[in-house]
Amino acid sequence: MKKFYLMFTAMLALFATTAKADRILFSENYEAGGVPATWTINGGTGSIAGDAEGKYFSFALGQSNGRSAHCFWGEGIFDPVKEGLTEYAVSIDFQYQAFGNNQYNGEFAVFSGEKCIKTNGNSGGNWSPYCTITPDCLFDMNESEDAIKAMDTKDPTLWYLNGDVDNSFNLTAGTWYTLVLNVNVATREVSFTIDDLDGTFHKAGSKTLAEDANIYASGLYLMNARYQSVINIDNVKVSVPGDYANIPVIALTGLNMAERTYTITFMEGETLHVTATDGSEKVVGYYETGDVPGAYVITTSTSGKITAYTTAGTMQSEPVSVDVVCEPIALDGVVSYGVVNASEGFAKTYQFTIDNSNIEMQPEIFMDFTFKSDNGTDDFVLTNQNNGAQVTIPSKGTLTVTTKALGYANGSTTIKNDIEYIVKHDIDIQHTTADELLAKGFEKLDDLNSSNTSGESNWTGRLRHAFSIATGEKDDEGNDILKYYAVYGPNASGVDKGGNPLTAEYFAGAKCDFGDKPAANFDVVEPIQRYRFLQSKLNEETAHSLFAPMYVWYGTTGVDKSYYEEDGVTPKVDPAGNPGGSTNLQVKLGIGIVFSGQVNDAENYNPNSISYSPILINTTTMGVDGLTDEDLIVVSKIDNYGGGSVHPSFPAGTDPTAAKAEYKAMHLGAVNSTCKGTETFTLNRVDAALNRVLVLSPKNGTGIEEINYNKIVSDHNAPIYNLNGVRVDGALKKGIYIKQGKKFIVK
Repeated sequence: MKKFYLMFTAMLALFATTAKADRILFSENYEAGGVPATWTINGGTGSIAGDAEGKYFSFALGQSNGRSAHCFWGEGIFDPVKEGLTEYAVSIDFQYQAFGNNQYNGEFAVFSGEKCIKTNGNSGGNWSPYCTITPDCLFDMNESEDAIKAMDTKDPTLWYLNGDVDNSFNLTAGTWYTLVLNVNVATREVSFTIDDLDGTFHKAGSKTLAEDANIYASGLYLMNARYQSVINIDNVKVSVPGDYANIPVIALTGLNMAERTYTITFMEGETLHVTATDGSEKVVGYYETGDVPGAYVITTSTSGKITAYTTAGTMQSEPVSVDVVCEPIALDGVVSYGVVNASEGFAKTYQFTIDNSNIEMQPEIFMDFTFKSDNGTDDFVLTNQNNGAQVTIPSKGTLTVTTKALGYANGSTTIKNDIEYIVKHDIDIQHTTADELLAKGFEKLDDLNSSNTSGESNWTGRLRHAFSIATGEKDDEGNDILKYYAVYGPNASGVDKGGNPLTAEYFAGAKCDFGDKPAANFDVVEPIQRYRFLQSKLNEETAHSLFAPMYVWYGTTGVDKSYYEEDGVTPKVDPAGNPGGSTNLQVKLGIGIVFSGQVNDAENYNPNSISYSPILINTTTMGVDGLTDEDLIVVSKIDNYGGGSVHPSFPAGTDPTAAKAEYKAMHLGAVNSTCKGTETFTLNRVDAALNRVLVLSPKNGTGIEEINYNKIVSDHNAPIYNLNGVRVDGALKKGIYIKQGKKFIVK
């Protein structure tokens, strides 16, 4: 991105002495790092990203339904100038890095008034644009869903301007634009222009605000459409024309051991006055800063203070200063870790998460691991590991973790792996048989056998339960070429999305969704057998006895009370007379426990239907009876409709039938977490399965407090890191990321 216009000629410098600096009421160029407090993120991820030209704010939706973010600077910025104010301007640089690919309700709006009136898309109507639900809207740009559906490509996409279906704009992904609003306070006219950063004109127009509308810009609203849409924002500015000296911005932009680099930015028409850490003074004009006008760079190895102010004509700004400490920064305290898997004995798997958010410049951090075993035979060294690395310790010993990044001093963490465990309980839901389930009181449901990729049918339609066998051939980089085999999915008796019988042509073209690899030999594919335990049978006794000593969820916690209570007091009942508020418990044979999210006995529940909603229970809570804080619960799940399952690879020549049998004998849960014996764990509805619960106890009575354990708490707003520990360094492009210690893939 171009942080500043670089296409200046020598002629422009001739006008520098006569240029006037507008009075800046609000500005943000994000060079200081960290998401400013003016931003509110209503889902998705807001972060500070950057490129060779500088930093910017990035709002990335991820694999989610549409969500919004808004920057609220408030009407109060106009208080010093309201008297006699006739006009002002708003300018914003923006880039749509990626558009939504499933829904088309993106929006970009500059609003006025006391607050942002929208969160996400449904306030005021079904995805209604900001400008149609309130007069307090200076500018609105929203996606045209009808136009998108008629197009063969989603890049560029067609957006309506100010709610006018006859005034549209073809945005291009990856292009940076500048929106400028000129607001005439007296006539209430708001004119706009949209240009490329290189000055290419795209659109212009105007609107006149209603008499009851607030005329003073107070914020920016963003709505990102699902899935994976990303918008970047930079150089937000609200200004009043005139001759004014604004306070400059000093930002740390470089660090190398004891050396620091700061960039001081100021406005055209101003002169910068700087005092460096060594006491030297410098007076710099806007076009005298080097390659980038208005951006003066200081590099120093001397601790002290940098002070700066600007002048414009006879006016002088207030001074601003920063304390500069020129000492190497050690990367201590940036790694957290926890046991994510364990087995009888000393063997444990630790997962390591890097958090660079409190380190200046948020560097990319790597880890080296050195294990010294007590037996002297299990020693190993791993180097240059990324954020989220899982390291298995096979025996008793000491693990040293070294954190490192270019320009920083190394940090170190030591872990003593000296607690031996024995297995107390092994609750293996995956390998519970059909006869055992029937004996417990479960009822057989029809098999899940559909190619539909909506709702519960994702478990078969996505073909995410699969293994691979090496073909014996190598690719250009010497890696094995693999052939993939789906295990659970729609077989020949299944139906497509329209309910039509599947054909050989479907199987020939199908993909294993977890890796987008061709799935071969569909003769090994089988439907998922399902068994349910009705809500009318699920009470306190059965909840604790079905998979004792583990207890399953029942009751009303987490349920929409408006559904199961009359007037907030009296429980409603289903057609069979059962109180609402619990959910049907289901076991997918060979996979694990799944909660439907549906309350009551769900006689009309059709998992193959897109309209199987409402989902009234999103998260269920479970635990294990009879444990103490000394015990360790290892919880294994399969999430994302099978995406978070084990996908083993077998050597060339392996018989597919034998590989399938070995695959089904494995524990398939790939999402592991741990908690104390007295703590609970959760399971998300529909898309996640509880695969296995392993309870371990210390052999010699040493408590769990002696080790870290990976307590997982579901938080959709938790920070996201890339594999190098950088806190979402920009938009979520294709790749692997870390959230709450768990890896997830953006495809």
